[in-house]
Amino acid sequence: MRRLLAVGAMLLLGVTAPSFANAAVHHHAATTTTTTTVPSFCATKPCLSTLITIPESKAGGYKPVAPAGATDLYRCSFFDPKYTSDQMIIGSTFSAQNHGTTAKPVIEIHHAILYQVPPNQVGSAKALGSSWTCFGSPTPATSLAGLGAMPWAAAWAPGSSTALRPAGYGTPVEKGSGYILQIHYNLLVADVKDNSSMNIITTPAATSGLTALQGWQLVAPPDLPCPTGVKGTLCNKANSVADLGKRFGSSSVQFDSLIEMICKATTGSDPNWQTATSTSCIWQWPKRSSAVTLHTVGAHMHLLGKTLSLDLCHTDATCTNSSKVRALFVNSYNFDNQQSYPIAPTVLHPGDYVKVTCTYDPKLRAFNPQTKKLPPRFIVWGDGSSDEMCLSTVGYSEGAGS
Repeated sequence: MRRLLAVGAMLLLGVTAPSFANAAVHHHAATTTTTTTVPSFCATKPCLSTLITIPESKAGGYKPVAPAGATDLYRCSFFDPKYTSDQMIIGSTFSAQNHGTTAKPVIEIHHAILYQVPPNQVGSAKALGSSWTCFGSPTPATSLAGLGAMPWAAAWAPGSSTALRPAGYGTPVEKGSGYILQIHYNLLVADVKDNSSMNIITTPAATSGLTALQGWQLVAPPDLPCPTGVKGTLCNKANSVADLGKRFGSSSVQFDSLIEMICKATTGSDPNWQTATSTSCIWQWPKRSSAVTLHTVGAHMHLLGKTLSLDLCHTDATCTNSSKVRALFVNSYNFDNQQSYPIAPTVLHPGDYVKVTCTYDPKLRAFNPQTKKLPPRFIVWGDGSSDEMCLSTVGYSEGAGS
């Protein structure tokens, strides 16, 4: 997920069920927002259910193996849905295999993202084989433009179940497109065979009457030193970043450096844009684009996350003006209960600024069952469950008031 900056949903284009239990949604909260109910929609419109499985599904599943020195694996596989007409996704359900019980689930999956493969890239995606390791991006793309060409079709993280789009909206998929399913296995949780799958519900776009819902990911770079009094080789940032490169490749280091550079440039006038327990970044909706309407906001961090906020700052490049609007404030983040929250339709104009802020508690690393046996480290943005992220995904439609 390190290259989310280039992607044009984890989350999440849809509004995930079930609850708002761990978030306070301020200002633009819309508790009356409705979602597209699949059974009622499909009672009057043609619908297609497509089950996307891993290549080893018929053999009982796949046993993930992390690279040397790592405890995570990102694995991708290509799937051809054979769409003969343009489609709109109205719902998706990821069935994560539970190796425990309902009361005490054991799920080794950190996230699942379904990427759309445009028709002109299907051939190159097929050439990658039935499955491949895919830390960060779904393909070995080397440019931001190349990465942005594969938008999210659907996504899942712990706590979400069926992802529904707001009523009247769907995620567009062009005919002839393929899918790449990326599954992030967290082997700190379990080290067993997995046979998870994702079901996608679509309807022909031409007769759907739906407005296209798209996604914009906003990130900020965590930079969290070891807590006071905690010592170790990886508490040195240079050593920790070098270890990140060993686990996930040099592009992981490059991406962390890239967002550090961007966010320091956009947010650096604030001396506290990045602290030992927080990070933030200001992003600008492109000046040469059209206005868009925001409908959903999602939050994603890893195991040290405490809070996440998203502020709409209009024309204020510093995001300090009292006119800014807090679109979302998750005041008690829970990795095992991640959601995407509906907000009242809110217009974002060309050139408007948006600020994402995350806070963390680095001391939790020594107490969390997944990380307490790992050596202490300086935490930066990284693909591993024991690393950190700060990500908010906004679901939007083109046009003001759309």
